[in-house]
Amino acid sequence: MTAIARTGRVWFVTTAGHGAGRAVTAAALTRGERVAAVVPDEAARERLLARHDEHRRRLFVRAVDVADNWSVNAAVCAAFDRFGRLDAVVNDARPPRRSPAGGGAAAAGEAAAAVGWIPEGAARARLESAFFGPLWVAQAVLPLLYEQGSGHLLQLCGSVAPPGAPGAALDRAGACAVVALSRAAACEAARAGVDVSVVGGRPDAGALLRLVDGAADRRRSAAASAAAPAPASAAAPSSASSSASAAGHGAAA
Repeated sequence: MTAIARTGRVWFVTTAGHGAGRAVTAAALTRGERVAAVVPDEAARERLLARHDEHRRRLFVRAVDVADNWSVNAAVCAAFDRFGRLDAVVNDARPPRRSPAGGGAAAAGEAAAAVGWIPEGAARARLESAFFGPLWVAQAVLPLLYEQGSGHLLQLCGSVAPPGAPGAALDRAGACAVVALSRAAACEAARAGVDVSVVGGRPDAGALLRLVDGAADRRRSAAASAAAPAPASAAAPSSASSSASAAGHGAAA
């Protein structure tokens, strides 16, 4: 992986107007890094720009409906065009829960019903919020990170209610789907020099920045070790033993 000075890192942050996204945006800008931020509407965009007015040259903000695949792709492409690369992606892209037609309090109650009585429309609306937003962002950024041969995607799953709480069934199903998707993506991404991490609960900005810093440091150390010449006394392994070792490692993975 190409070594990136920490002051030169580019972040792509969803839900940058609140929660972990807002905290990471502020922390990264304070460190002198650049941020492409996603917010749900123009009012949130103006508030974020005003909050970080002194950092406007390093802050790019786009209003995006993360439930809209085309809108997400357009935002990622615009961020890449602006900064030339993406180094860390904080994917907390869970859009506001949408109620089925004629929704309101009744539809919210339907989604919180026991599993045997959740209507199809309420189930689809809830899972669109919990799963498809994160999926669209992952699909938009991973090909760019693969092409770079570097980068880190952080999939935030958030906090979910304990089993048996109203609405917990669909929320937990969505979170489990994001975890499963992310673990599969991590196996694929590792071969391209890209890190994928699953983060649950309510992480603070410092924890997320340390996670990205640590992964980048480990990759730099591994690259330096691989490039270092072997000791003169070390015997080169035979081609047969090398193949067996690689095959065994692949089977274990």
